[in-house]
Amino acid sequence: MQLRMIGDSHVGRRRKVNQDSIFYDAKLGFGVVCDGIGGRAAGDKASSLVVDFLQHSYRQSTKIAQADTVPYIIDSINQANLTVLERSKTDEATLGMGTTVNCLAFRGDKLFLGHVGDSRTYLYYRGHLFQLTMDHSVEEFSKRGWLSQAVLNRNPKKDALVRAIGLFQNLDVDVIEIRLREKFIFLTCSDGLSGMVTDKRILDLMRKHEGELEKLPEILIKEANRMGGDDNITVMLSQVV
Repeated sequence: MQLRMIGDSHVGRRRKVNQDSIFYDAKLGFGVVCDGIGGRAAGDKASSLVVDFLQHSYRQSTKIAQADTVPYIIDSINQANLTVLERSKTDEATLGMGTTVNCLAFRGDKLFLGHVGDSRTYLYYRGHLFQLTMDHSVEEFSKRGWLSQAVLNRNPKKDALVRAIGLFQNLDVDVIEIRLREKFIFLTCSDGLSGMVTDKRILDLMRKHEGELEKLPEILIKEANRMGGDDNITVMLSQVV
């Protein structure tokens, strides 16, 4: 199957530094979106480090069989996590740096999606929008009853991350495997979009502009800024054609 990919990133209206990083290559069949953790040192360095690490790693993985892609993605993201942790020890300015990651690898007739944090990937198909990833946040985990009251008392911020690169030595990585169909469109974004624009509004804009894929990142970013632009905004679209 052929693939079209396009993306863009914007600092937003409130931040001075863009801590998001993005990479995509349709010929390679690979894309990454990372959102450096706000409030932590060097979030921009963490996100760019992970994007660079993963895309360089993937370029060396082309001979890996499709059946081995899931363990490969888990291992690569874990190696990226260790790289961030090691790098953060070398300079006080980077101590404690961290980032989310959404990593999309298109192989044959499947998408393999690696996910840590609260950046999201959605599937748009036939006028419907489905959130594929689960936010690794205090709010989401508490809704599911996965956190004790003691943990909730230590993390009063609902948007605090339970999982992210750079937080812990051992990292749980979600990997989602999807069989592709023609006209699937995957929207991968930082929470600068999903936190400012409702899923319903995102769906409305995608329905209206699905035939203008090259314009959609800018349209979605403008909408996030129109709604306040409180955070950096990154959008990546991957279309099966």
